[in-house]
Amino acid sequence: MAPCALTVDSLNPKVLALADHLGNAAIARRAQCIQNEIETKPGSHPFDEVLALCDYPHLLERSETNSLFSSDAIAKARKILDLFPWRTTGGYSHCQGTEGLRDVIAAGITSRDGFHCNAEDIFLTDGSAPPIRMMMHLLIRNEKDGILCPIPSHSLYTSSVVLQGATLVPYYLDESRGWGVRMSDLKQQLDGARSKGVNVRGLLVINPGNPTGHVLVEANQREIVEFCRKESLVLLADEVYQENIYIADRKFKSFKKIARSMKFDEGDIFSILLFRFQWVLW
Repeated sequence: MAPCALTVDSLNPKVLALADHLGNAAIARRAQCIQNEIETKPGSHPFDEVLALCDYPHLLERSETNSLFSSDAIAKARKILDLFPWRTTGGYSHCQGTEGLRDVIAAGITSRDGFHCNAEDIFLTDGSAPPIRMMMHLLIRNEKDGILCPIPSHSLYTSSVVLQGATLVPYYLDESRGWGVRMSDLKQQLDGARSKGVNVRGLLVINPGNPTGHVLVEANQREIVEFCRKESLVLLADEVYQENIYIADRKFKSFKKIARSMKFDEGDIFSILLFRFQWVLW
């Protein structure tokens, strides 16, 4: 009998290396349980809203729709559909995402930060994982390249670094300072990696933090931006949870706003890539 073609020993070693970085999957298992409960026990969770009016806009023309959907949902669906060519969510869109949606997002970011955001600099994707992997593909050339990643952090980043065949360069968040970034430790980790021949290309910052829930103070953010400029690093800022802040005396400020307030722009020697939900901002 011929030997089995697929065994643990024959797997991609980069995939096997993930076992050293993946954390507890309890949250994912719980999410799956909730999904099963919604399917088997309708009404057991308040997650029954759907995008039916957008995905099937003909419903908007039917008389019974007014009795099935609230007036604000109908108005919102019409407003959303107006942003799409031919008022349909199906089919192909621009490679960066639907132009109308990007215009709305850019306007929201401009309002939030007080600095202009160009819709042409926005890329819409199906979730946050694709742009993260995209950036890893762009930055990582071989195993000698590395990315500074916070510990603790979401396994998505450490997994992407490992699968890309790069070197994970960890830096440890300071719990005594509200899980802030200690710049002396960051510099030590960077210099240590470089002394071993690792070409560190980027610094990942998660703010608000996952899984810590911390929110960086502005002074710390400014230190990080200046550090990236000085060390010629790409700043990768995960800001997915900016609306989930549970610390009374903290307020979220985007790294884009911080950098602009420091008079940095696209012409500087370092880059800032922001991950917000499914949006990547250049």
